[in-house]
Amino acid sequence: MACSAVTLSLATISAIISTVLLAIAFSTDNWVYVEVRRSNIQDYAQRKGGQEQLIEQMNTKYYYFTRTKGLFRICYPKERPNTVETYLSPVETHCMNIDYFVPDTDNVTKGFSDDALSRLHMGRSVIVIFIVAFFVIFIAFWTGVAGCWRRSPGNITATAILMLLACLLSAGAMGFWHGVEYYERERVVGEEFYQQWSNVLKQESRVSYDWS
Repeated sequence: MACSAVTLSLATISAIISTVLLAIAFSTDNWVYVEVRRSNIQDYAQRKGGQEQLIEQMNTKYYYFTRTKGLFRICYPKERPNTVETYLSPVETHCMNIDYFVPDTDNVTKGFSDDALSRLHMGRSVIVIFIVAFFVIFIAFWTGVAGCWRRSPGNITATAILMLLACLLSAGAMGFWHGVEYYERERVVGEEFYQQWSNVLKQESRVSYDWS
């Protein structure tokens, strides 16, 4: 019995820590960090000459600015584009929302390519699956409370199964997120993504995973 109590205590503590970390990751905007060396691009434009279009894009397109990206927002820790409407996030950075076209009132997605639609659907799936995982964790919390209160092996077993399901759902959401990342880098899904960047932007950008 002592071993069971210790095991249950460790499982409870681990579940709480995991849920908190998952909630932090879900709600923060630091999944990916894109550093754009704008000064190098400006130097390139001055050296080459006749780069009016590049200079205009540098001042108007958000993907020419250093940014962080989460599930819901793109944020600018340094300079930000004046042509994009931003707002202050809870951590005082200027951000804009990622548009998942829900609902797609203007039928914008009708003109998307198959790859762009696949990326969009996977991005939506990430959000939905994470929400379902949190709901399952919420149910597991109450079955766990009932199991401890009544000393019911059935409730404790149900809690374990629900937590396992939540882990699998979270892993599935991460799989879809990496699918989105793959499409954004390797497929032609929009001018704001890697395959349609100018050569100088590709050379002067560094993409890395961030702390979220």
